[in-house]
Amino acid sequence: MKKPRLLIKKLVRKFRHSSLRFQLIFTFVISGAILILAVLFTTGILRFTINTVGKTYDTNKNLDNYLTQISEAEAAMESYMRYRTFESIDKYYNYVSVAEEMSGEFKNKPSAIPAYQKEYIIRRLSESFFYYSSNAIAAKRANKKNAIDENLAKSIQCYNFLRSEILNLNMMYFKANAQEYEINRNVTSGLMNLSVIGMFVVLVAAVFLLYLNLSSITQPLQKISSVALSVAERNFDVDLFNTDRHDEIGNICRAFDSMIISIREYVDTIWEKALKENELREKEIEMRALYADAQYKALQEQIHPHFLFNTLNTGAGLALKEGADQTCDFLEQVADFLRYSIQHPGRDVELKDELGMVDNYIYIMKTRFGSRYEFIKNIDAQVLGVRIPNMIIQPLVENCIKHGLKDVIENGKISITVVKEDGYVKVLISDNGCGFDPVIRKKILDAAVTGEAVIVNSSEIKENEHISTGLVNVISRLYFYYGRNDIFDILQNPDSSGTVFMVKIPDV
Repeated sequence: MKKPRLLIKKLVRKFRHSSLRFQLIFTFVISGAILILAVLFTTGILRFTINTVGKTYDTNKNLDNYLTQISEAEAAMESYMRYRTFESIDKYYNYVSVAEEMSGEFKNKPSAIPAYQKEYIIRRLSESFFYYSSNAIAAKRANKKNAIDENLAKSIQCYNFLRSEILNLNMMYFKANAQEYEINRNVTSGLMNLSVIGMFVVLVAAVFLLYLNLSSITQPLQKISSVALSVAERNFDVDLFNTDRHDEIGNICRAFDSMIISIREYVDTIWEKALKENELREKEIEMRALYADAQYKALQEQIHPHFLFNTLNTGAGLALKEGADQTCDFLEQVADFLRYSIQHPGRDVELKDELGMVDNYIYIMKTRFGSRYEFIKNIDAQVLGVRIPNMIIQPLVENCIKHGLKDVIENGKISITVVKEDGYVKVLISDNGCGFDPVIRKKILDAAVTGEAVIVNSSEIKENEHISTGLVNVISRLYFYYGRNDIFDILQNPDSSGTVFMVKIPDV
């Protein structure tokens, strides 16, 4: 009960918020629609009554039709018995076929209702008539005189009983239908009277609805006129309308309210702007403080690599004093590798310096893994002066060791080739490892272009996949340094199942 009431209130509010033109048109349309519906309802009642009365005697009509089929079938049977013609036997089977189909509409079980019991008797008598008449015809064809006389007599007897029962049932239905017709006529008369009364009530309701709608328009206009006269006389101490209407009248009321409070709104706007400026100024001061703190922390972080570098040099000196030449060489290589990363942070270097740092890294890896990996170098000495971003080649070699050859125990190969070809200096780093998954390859290359991080679910990682977060950093730096996205690619090694990292440096 509460929900329909809320729905009605919501619809009324929405109607009041519409334009005056829509309200007037809607009122006339609804009134006309109600009248039309009343007329259609009355017409529907008349049509229903006519159809009902017309169907009242359908049972009598069906029974007459069934009796006709039975009578024609009986006449065709007797004609065949006398003259034995093809036309008579053809008529018999046609009439019997129709009669059998029609007899299926009768009740097939006994009933306490007299009419239904009559239908059951007619159905059983029809079945007997069909049975004996078909037997008589069959006997006639076989020239069995005794069978002919017996089945013909029984079929005629069944026909007479059947005809009598059909006529009795027809009379029963006729009496019942006459009573139903009288009832329908009285109901129709009452419905017609109710329809006339309903149409009158609908007409009164339409007029009342129109009156309410016009009153809701004229009363606010009178109040607006009074306020307009007060404002014209320079009397601004008037009450605000504060209306919730959204039609033309509501717009006029809000316009008056806006004129009265415009100055207050202007002052509030200036105050709000001042607060926003203060807030932005405070955020700027906070960001400067955060930037200074970040610079201080960056200076602190630089202390750690220098400390490690000095420590390695001290260890190399001690190893040399003690005669451990191999240990001294290893520590010096590690120190040189670390010094390179400290001296060239985020800078570009010549290709020969980058390859020299890679040689230090390869020496460290050979010391660590022994003969587990074979490093092959094929370098064109004429292109060593080309400048590239630092720390580009070493991460690619490290990726081959860490991911491509992670499951290789022996005979692992890493090849570094530098050649000049097609206007580029090509740097190729390849391995004979497990290869690179195409899905992960696409993610890494796309992430380097967009500058986003690579997100790889654990379910996507297989044992033979290269997964290296440093790759995105290397590729992004190359794209940024050269200002193009066609200088790096991840390829399938043509000599094995491994991977080839290709860097194309423009030869300028």
